[in-house]
Amino acid sequence: MATARTENLGTALMGLNKQNGQLRGQTKPASVQPAPTTLGKAMGALQKAGCPPQEGGGIKFGDDWKRSLKLPPRDTRVRTSDVTSTKGNEFEDYCLKRELLMGIFEMGWEKPSPIQEESIPIALSGRDILARAKNGTGKSGAYLIPMLERIDLKKDYIQAMVMVPTRELALQVSQISIQISKHLGGVKVMATTGGTNLRDDILRLDEMVRTFRSSLVHVVIATPGRILDLIKKGVAKGG
Repeated sequence: MATARTENLGTALMGLNKQNGQLRGQTKPASVQPAPTTLGKAMGALQKAGCPPQEGGGIKFGDDWKRSLKLPPRDTRVRTSDVTSTKGNEFEDYCLKRELLMGIFEMGWEKPSPIQEESIPIALSGRDILARAKNGTGKSGAYLIPMLERIDLKKDYIQAMVMVPTRELALQVSQISIQISKHLGGVKVMATTGGTNLRDDILRLDEMVRTFRSSLVHVVIATPGRILDLIKKGVAKGG
């Protein structure tokens, strides 16, 4: 099994080079931030998609949709530069579905953090990303937001898989996924980890297939050993 060396690595985000016929960004040293053109191209692609960023609050949807949101109390904790040193972008600047934006704001996420600003546009463009940031800087949102944006509810199979090292993290990530996707109209998230009965997970997936004639699970959050077990059993199948 391949292992990754993590010593002497600073906060980094880079595109991976072209392998197996996949178009990816240029490889960058871990200590070097991605070139502005990489992020600029991703933002440019979003603008060409017919959703250009606008000054003073981002995309306008024609109604005051934010007024109906159930926002949590404002976080008054002191924030470090790992969270506050942003470029001034808004979540609306990324052409996200309004329903996804509703979930984001109801999580209490007001503006994208630095790691989210760097990751989200590139991930939305379909490119692979290798990113690293400190705990509490918004890493979960950096990959969950573009992942959920790309979920197609018309496709009844597993479309995204998140691998996490511990049961606690799997439960945490699944709860965040459920929260920010709650307005999307039916995104199904399943957490499965070691330390629980494998048969129960198999029965959960099998019951959905028999009842609805489809998996009806779009996102699986799992520890490595458990998802390998489900794949070997032929239960966890992607598109």
